[in-house]
Amino acid sequence: MAISAPEQGPSADLLALLATLADGLPRPPCALPLAAASLEKTLAEAERWGLPLQREEGGQLRLHYPYPPLRAAAVAQGAGWDTADVVVLPWCDSSNERLRHGPQGPRALLCEGQWAGRGRRGRHWSSPFGRHLYLSLSWPVAALPEQGSAALVAALSVHRVLHSLGIPGLGVKWPNDLWVNGRKLAGILVEAIPQMGQPRLIIGLGLNVHADPALPHTAISLHDAGVRTDRNTLAGSILRQWESDLRRYGEEGFTAFLPRWQEADCLAGRWVQVSAPDGIREGRAQGVDAHGRLILADESGLHAIAMGEASLRPAAAP
Repeated sequence: MAISAPEQGPSADLLALLATLADGLPRPPCALPLAAASLEKTLAEAERWGLPLQREEGGQLRLHYPYPPLRAAAVAQGAGWDTADVVVLPWCDSSNERLRHGPQGPRALLCEGQWAGRGRRGRHWSSPFGRHLYLSLSWPVAALPEQGSAALVAALSVHRVLHSLGIPGLGVKWPNDLWVNGRKLAGILVEAIPQMGQPRLIIGLGLNVHADPALPHTAISLHDAGVRTDRNTLAGSILRQWESDLRRYGEEGFTAFLPRWQEADCLAGRWVQVSAPDGIREGRAQGVDAHGRLILADESGLHAIAMGEASLRPAAAP
């Protein structure tokens, strides 16, 4: 996932063309929603965005998927949901943003690529088409929980699914990343929507799945870790695990997940640096408390650090 985002989104013509070609089947120019002059301009725009629109024999156009495409029916089957509760888009600004304005009730949205994906601390990025898993869940709650502990639960769910694939060195890095031997495999963003009627959590996941030469050296994909998997199966399993864990979280709170956190925590006992608006602090990570706050030990004692605007990275011990 490239940590950069364009200043301006794609044109309406490009979005219309993608929607028409989303099934991956070739179509002649006369079956497309654009006039000839607009089509050439739109194809040039698609190339600038890195979208794999290809010309076939006879001038037909096709959206080329580098790997098997996401299918709502397959994801829903894996999750045990109705197909109507799963939406797959070829491309969107942000899967979390789309769900913020969607209907209430458990609903998942996946996209093959994003042009304005969102992360913690206001970060935005664009995402390559068809290689990774960009998945968001809208989850209704009786009352809004602490976002910090909710993010940890969401990460632990993904960890459980990926752990079953036998990935050596897999762990969760507080507060919202999954790492493999110190390299980022996935990130999670949880947003609370305090709307009238019923509040919701929007949980977004970006998971590196297939080979991607554009990944930085600090990141890793499942392919790099030796895992070959289908994104539809993976998404269905994650949604099923999220549903199970979020129900338990709503009933029992984060305390019920502390044993799992202790098993998954990849920074426990390590010297770390915490950056926050009020400054930088170093110490030894000592797990989390019942609220999902990081416990940091330094020469002055123990400190509970809330997720908020804090970021964490390993550091050299003094």
